Amino acid sequence: MRVTNRIVFDQFTRDINRNRAQMAEINSSLSSAKSVRFPSQDPISFQRSRVIEEDIRESEQYQNNINSGLRQSRLAQDSLDKSIDDLIEIKRILVQSASDTYSAVDRENMADQISGIRDSLIATFNLSYGDRYLFAGTNSGTEPFSLDGTATGGVADTSNSTPLKVAVENGVTIDISVTGDEIRATDEGDFFEIIANIENALLTDDTAGLNNLITAADELIDHTTDVTAKLGNNIARMEYMFEQYENTKITQKAEISKLVDTDYAQAISDLQKNETIYQSAMAVHTRMFSNTLLNYI
Repeated sequence: MRVTNRIVFDQFTRDINRNRAQMAEINSSLSSAKSVRFPSQDPISFQRSRVIEEDIRESEQYQNNINSGLRQSRLAQDSLDKSIDDLIEIKRILVQSASDTYSAVDRENMADQISGIRDSLIATFNLSYGDRYLFAGTNSGTEPFSLDGTATGGVADTSNSTPLKVAVENGVTIDISVTGDEIRATDEGDFFEIIANIENALLTDDTAGLNNLITAADELIDHTTDVTAKLGNNIARMEYMFEQYENTKITQKAEISKLVDTDYAQAISDLQKNETIYQSAMAVHTRMFSNTLLNYI
């Protein structure tokens, strides 16, 4: 086949256009920091990166849930810790009042102290977070505890036995507080009824009754400590899961980067290679097509 100048020029043009297209693609990759921006560039990498990104968004939502749950759980835990301090003070008063060295008037004053501590406990267990009462169970829109002389222990309770929860994984939830039912149900009887019994024994100057109630006072402390420990375990579990999500996200983002992000070292190397090829091609073109018959006369 006779190779004419036209054939050589057409081939040169195709090669130069292909080279310039490659340089344009490399420049786009460098400026956007993405080597794969459209499915057509690499369908498998593009699809895989989208799946991983969706996994990351789901993980971040669960992390948001956990963050909210942790804030509420820590508030509830602080309140329970305060209630344990109040219960320790109740026991101190009880042990003190059981001594024969105190008079009926002294015990009446101590009964006032117990009454004040009971009111403090009610306020503590009526803790709210925004418009939610943390110890009310799923009936969280209503303040759970209130004074009521006709109720058990003189304290009415609108909470239920279903604790507040947060979703931390697909199909997995964790309790973020405890319910009023859990708080009140001690092995020695109703939480507030035991406190009411201590107050009544003080008001009636019942030394024997006061001595008999020491075991119940211990149970109040032990029971509340157990409930607090249970909540603490849930807090630790949420903290662990949050960190696990964070670690997984780092790995997933690194995987996305390998799939679609620009490898700058490789891209710059490719760009320099293409520039060299382009410059060489242009130099050859200039020499080839500058020759005429006059150069040989």
